[in-house]
Amino acid sequence: LDFSVQEEKKNEEKQIIEEELEDESFVYRIKEMTPRGIVYLTYIIAENEDGMYIIDQHAAAERINYEKVLKSLKKQTIPIDLLVPIKIELSQPEFLVIRQNFDLINEYGFEIEDFGLNTIIIRSHPNWIPDDIAEECIRKVIDIVADKKKFDFDQFVWRMAATMACRMSIKANDYTSYDDQIWLLNELRKCENPFTCPHGRPTIITYTKQDLEKLFKRSLD
Repeated sequence: LDFSVQEEKKNEEKQIIEEELEDESFVYRIKEMTPRGIVYLTYIIAENEDGMYIIDQHAAAERINYEKVLKSLKKQTIPIDLLVPIKIELSQPEFLVIRQNFDLINEYGFEIEDFGLNTIIIRSHPNWIPDDIAEECIRKVIDIVADKKKFDFDQFVWRMAATMACRMSIKANDYTSYDDQIWLLNELRKCENPFTCPHGRPTIITYTKQDLEKLFKRSLD
């Protein structure tokens, strides 16, 4: 999740959100929320008619990016050539596992080749990986594939999506503007599971009006 995108791109994303909000067939698991502030540059405070919400901006961004990466993995991926190809030296067992899975890795938009003794070279990456973290993500994908002697496809897809989501997401203590917060909350609402990050941590904690009244002893219930 990159909050330093150009204003034109942000306006396009907002227009898409507005169009989806007008689509009555679109199902949301959380009602629209209005951000009211942020605590410790990490937790967004928001509200709607149902109550108050505390949203972990990193966990929320991870969930958003995780689902986007999973959807991208299921689509035809457009590769982007690297200006400088990346060479990676591996141990012999790692190299053998990677070489056995060249076709699978290439299928997901990475152009990877044998480049000599226990060495590979990557010439392109999928278009959904941001350029500024491309090398880090590519090296992590190779680590995921080489991690086990026996390659596990399901684990590969899950770990790749979860890892890429983490690398692509805004972190705790990163500044987010009010517009960024609106964008994040609306994107979170569109997720199939907006309540946890890929690793199982909560993205959002809810306090109903009744909960707050009890906490402040304004309710006799």
